[in-house]
Amino acid sequence: MESREYRAHFELEESHWWFKSRRRLALRLLRRVLPKGRPARILDAGCGTGINMAGMARFGRVFGCDFAPEALSFCRERGLSGLARADVNRLPYRDAAFDLVTFFDVLYHEAVLDDAAVLRDAACILKPGGLVLITDSAFESLRGPHDIAMRGARRYTRKDLGDKCEAAGLKPVHSTYFYMATFPLVWLKRKAEQRRADRHPEREIRSDLAPAAKPVNAFLSALLGLEGRWAARRRLPFGSSVVILARKPDRN
Repeated sequence: MESREYRAHFELEESHWWFKSRRRLALRLLRRVLPKGRPARILDAGCGTGINMAGMARFGRVFGCDFAPEALSFCRERGLSGLARADVNRLPYRDAAFDLVTFFDVLYHEAVLDDAAVLRDAACILKPGGLVLITDSAFESLRGPHDIAMRGARRYTRKDLGDKCEAAGLKPVHSTYFYMATFPLVWLKRKAEQRRADRHPEREIRSDLAPAAKPVNAFLSALLGLEGRWAARRRLPFGSSVVILARKPDRN
């Protein structure tokens, strides 16, 4: 990402409806599957500005890695520790080091050279029975200027990402789409953006990251909070993001 996008993430992640709803869904899923009463060792791979690390601290010790110095600087501004500058293509951790590895909208990025290889590495650094949680962009039909600004190289279907997990030795235990309620508006927006880009190719490409009006933010936060409760237990048929929770088999 560009430096300005890290700043936008840092300023918006705590309160913006999109980030809040993704975080609440992730934490709801993890509360259901992580062992009770035993602190977990967690790696947030491609941790960005660290809001998800802060959220997962309730489950145990959280480590984070990112290749961008700007991202790690924002993590430190949040008071986070356990940070490393590292490329997710070469995770610098010993085998069986973690109970949970997370990828919050990381695998889609153009800097990820081989997403299947990254998942295999994640499986190696997980303990037997450990978990991987992945959220990422869904459906190529939603590709638009936001993907270009965020340097997104790929978007996934639930089946595609599930198959990649299986090939890496990670068995999906829950998979769903998310942001179903906002999907029609996102689809229409992308079509309008494409027409605009065709007419005005000289215009600067920017991401979708921007503050939302307070009433809109509150409404969408509440709406997607309800959707997240459903998505944590059921499989939604479509959405602009895909979410997969997968487990590494036990030794037995």
